[in-house]
Amino acid sequence: MATKLNLDGGKTNLGKKIVDIHQENEYTHVDNYKEGLCFGCFTKNVVGALVLDCCGNCAGKRGRETLLVKIKDVYYGMCYFCGKYEFNLEQINARLCRKCHRRVADVMKDYNKKGGQFGADPFWVRQRKKNGKDWKQIFSKNLGNNR
Repeated sequence: MATKLNLDGGKTNLGKKIVDIHQENEYTHVDNYKEGLCFGCFTKNVVGALVLDCCGNCAGKRGRETLLVKIKDVYYGMCYFCGKYEFNLEQINARLCRKCHRRVADVMKDYNKKGGQFGADPFWVRQRKKNGKDWKQIFSKNLGNNR
């Protein structure tokens, strides 16, 4: 059984203003039973907010209507929707349904299985191949630098 939504969490004036802005918008509002529009699949379902990185292609497919806020621009990183490493990502705050949360969790699970940043990022994989087994020592101890 769904529980009733408690909107008294915004203790500051800024928090109350943000909640009011989101509740007035027909795309970003959440009703009493935590139902709202999902950023990933644009269906009305039980949603939860999430901060994630999104590439331009994935953001273009989903639109900007249900986006809560764009936090910042990220120069390079992994898109949480498609799992590809790209330049010029956006870090966004959006609401996702359970199905879309599961998709993002699967992408992150694959990322962690590969070894995180050093095992999945194409730059670090290339550096590991180029420098061999000593790649961590070369980068951490400044070997080869004349300082």
